Amino acid sequence: MINYVVMKNVILVYLLSIGCFLILFGSCKNSGEKRTYVKKLERNKESIAVGVYKLNENDVIYTQEIIETLKIDGGIVAVSLNHDDIKRSQLENIDVLVFPEFRNRNKIEADDEVAEIIRKFTVEKGKGIVCLGNSGKIFSLNNRNKELNLVPVKFIEQQPGETLNGIMKFELTEKGKKIFTELRNTQNLFIDFQSGPIIDLESNKEQLIGLVGKKSNSPVGIPFFVTFPSGKGKIFISTAHPEITTGMRWMVPRMVRWVIGRDMVSYDKNVVRPGFFKQEIFIDENYRREIDELNDLLTQGDKDQKIKAMEKLLNSYPWMAAERVKELLSDPNEKVRLKAAEFLTKIEYTIAITDLEKAVKKERKCKVKEQLLAYENEMCNMIEQQVSVN
Repeated sequence: MINYVVMKNVILVYLLSIGCFLILFGSCKNSGEKRTYVKKLERNKESIAVGVYKLNENDVIYTQEIIETLKIDGGIVAVSLNHDDIKRSQLENIDVLVFPEFRNRNKIEADDEVAEIIRKFTVEKGKGIVCLGNSGKIFSLNNRNKELNLVPVKFIEQQPGETLNGIMKFELTEKGKKIFTELRNTQNLFIDFQSGPIIDLESNKEQLIGLVGKKSNSPVGIPFFVTFPSGKGKIFISTAHPEITTGMRWMVPRMVRWVIGRDMVSYDKNVVRPGFFKQEIFIDENYRREIDELNDLLTQGDKDQKIKAMEKLLNSYPWMAAERVKELLSDPNEKVRLKAAEFLTKIEYTIAITDLEKAVKKERKCKVKEQLLAYENEMCNMIEQQVSVN
């Protein structure tokens, strides 16, 4: 009888342990299935293999943000590649290369061996290339690598005092509306643009350019999105930064699909949100000072100051505060933790999914845990989407 009771208690403890495990690890409940799906895609010829050009850790920026945007599409598998990776693999299993913003704008180049591999990749093998921010310069006429003079234009650096920096309004051409069909009926479109170089359309004597989108209300046409043929392949250059623009991050996987000629697919409304920004935001010294003051409150303020700072940042340019807000997921105050989770979810900061998972596991209050878990699940639904043909 005693043995029976002991055994019964052991079984009960075991079942309770299982239950606790499921509660703590039940977040992103479909993510396991989705990750399995992605692993299958790696062995599936229909998946798109993307290499994000990484160079060294400090040479490019927004690499992780780009990889996060590519996770939106359940049919894309992405890895980062440095020079040694490219030399070793010869890009044999890669369909599309994505180039991030270069930190040093005066040193945008690749060594000659890598340059030749990239040239063959697009010109001879017919693969695709996507350039974000200033990285399109690596393929321009005024680039040092002659092997990579693949687009017949020059880039012009903006002069001090004339720089455009912030959230800029843009408009699509008819070609652009065919690529980004979700935006064809939207009047006010906004994108992050960071004092990037201007594509000199006048230098394009071969008229090969495909203008996709340009800055609105500009006395001089400033292209934001252009395409070029490159031998058998295609190149899409975005001098703007959709990878860090809330509501527009999905444009990056769409560019990837376009350059490799795969089906254009639709994404869920939880990431296709062109109405997130309502007006242009010009980031000058005064604006940066205001943002810095709000960021300081995130780390040094009291509970109410932190919450008010997050509210103000959310209504201005929240991406500049995302990393600071992410740290608040472990704040001692539950209201601050919840506000941080809400903030990160609203701006689609999927980099913070792992941090949200940790916050859920550590949370002791059931009601707060449920709310954090809801934000985590909402964020998880932004990635690895089972896309459908548009």
